[in-house]
Amino acid sequence: MTLLRRTTSVLFTLFLFALLPSCSTENPTQTVSEADLVILGGVLLDMVADHADPKPLKALVIRGGKIDRIILADSIEAIPSSLNTIQADSNFILPGFFDAHVHFRPWLPDASIWKRASSYYGITTLFDTGPCGDHCAESGQDPNEWIKAYKDFMNSSAVPDGPTLFMTGRRIQSLDGTHPLGVKLSSRGEVATYLDSLLTLGVDGVKVESSLSAELRTIVMEEANARGLPVVGHSRDANESIAAGMKFIEHMWPITSSIASSDPGEKFGSPQHDHLMALNKAPELIRSLVDNGVYINPTMMGRHGYFAESMHGEAAVDFQSMEFGGLFSDLPEHDKVGVRAWWARADEMNVDQIEIYSESLKKVEEFLDLFSEAGGKILVATDSGEDKLVGINLHREMKMLSDAGIAPYRILLGATRWPAEMTYKNKLIGTIEQGKQADIVLLGSDPTTDIRNSRDIRYVIKAGTVLRGPTDCSVIMPPVSVSCSK
Repeated sequence: MTLLRRTTSVLFTLFLFALLPSCSTENPTQTVSEADLVILGGVLLDMVADHADPKPLKALVIRGGKIDRIILADSIEAIPSSLNTIQADSNFILPGFFDAHVHFRPWLPDASIWKRASSYYGITTLFDTGPCGDHCAESGQDPNEWIKAYKDFMNSSAVPDGPTLFMTGRRIQSLDGTHPLGVKLSSRGEVATYLDSLLTLGVDGVKVESSLSAELRTIVMEEANARGLPVVGHSRDANESIAAGMKFIEHMWPITSSIASSDPGEKFGSPQHDHLMALNKAPELIRSLVDNGVYINPTMMGRHGYFAESMHGEAAVDFQSMEFGGLFSDLPEHDKVGVRAWWARADEMNVDQIEIYSESLKKVEEFLDLFSEAGGKILVATDSGEDKLVGINLHREMKMLSDAGIAPYRILLGATRWPAEMTYKNKLIGTIEQGKQADIVLLGSDPTTDIRNSRDIRYVIKAGTVLRGPTDCSVIMPPVSVSCSK
């Protein structure tokens, strides 16, 4: 029996060895599929860390529209072959920019201008936070169906040819709300039914109006959270929004109303009332905002840009871009008039208004600087659309935040990772990490030392497809980057 057992044991062991894969002292030949695109060299700003962490690269490998591999400069890993390569040299490689506050309007001939202008300025994602505007109110078109058609147009190309568009639907307001495109709701059941209809529509978020009562705002937040939808939009008071669980403050008037030194006797607005901020009250509000993870979207350019000293000369850029051969030259003439009129607002202000607006801007800058220093997250989102041109305004917004004293890297976070977090898209975009969508911008100079370098765009890549290269300079005058002037 002992011999039989030993024989059986040996035979069973041999059988197990036969099942194992064969081993060899020689390395087997491995077949590595060819990459779709390889970026060689460059300095990676992946925007994962909360502080600047530049990483010299050997290669960034893209397959199937996603980041396949990140090979650091000191790695011995081999670079896979690829028919398409970009020699980044000393370029800085960042996630594509995300403007999380725009408003599509039918004043454009079609959404192709938004594709072109956004892509040219490195914007690979847009978030519409209130569609259609006066046109739908006047024509009777349903703004939800209208924006869905825009979203389908923007996102339906088999090969990416512009930014991804995310959207909200018609905004929610109370029964006494006055917005012509707002949906009037008054109960939890009505809110739940409407949010379900938005989900069916395919929205990416919910827009609310400041007319909502504190109770109804809380209900909207609870129902939206249950459906995994972020809530953006207007509020009367920052503290009221915080209490409701809202993670987004749009414009500065909710901040001003929370820490105002006096009541203006009318609805708070920016910039006509921001001079009423009592900054000695700011620390307590800032602590609450930071502790509750609230993002602030100050819309600096839209609310203050036309009179801000640092924006002098920018009007000429827009005017030239609307001339023959420019990025916006195919705008209808009456819409060009609207852009020119927006820039001319400062010319219509009297001395007293200029003084008030200038003081307002100064207080907004001081508040935002304090908020950022405390760890607060500021979104670089522009409120562009209609009379404010999409694309370039993101870079102007960055410049105005820099003027406020915000560190360049934190400004870049507000144009990449943080809007992705706020909109719940951070598993897909917002940082450069393995497995994420290959939305990438290459800059010719370091934006962490001077935020104006965000305009020094060499390449724009959307889901692995190159939308702009360093020689794509003929679509706008004057050129927007050093590469275009060569």
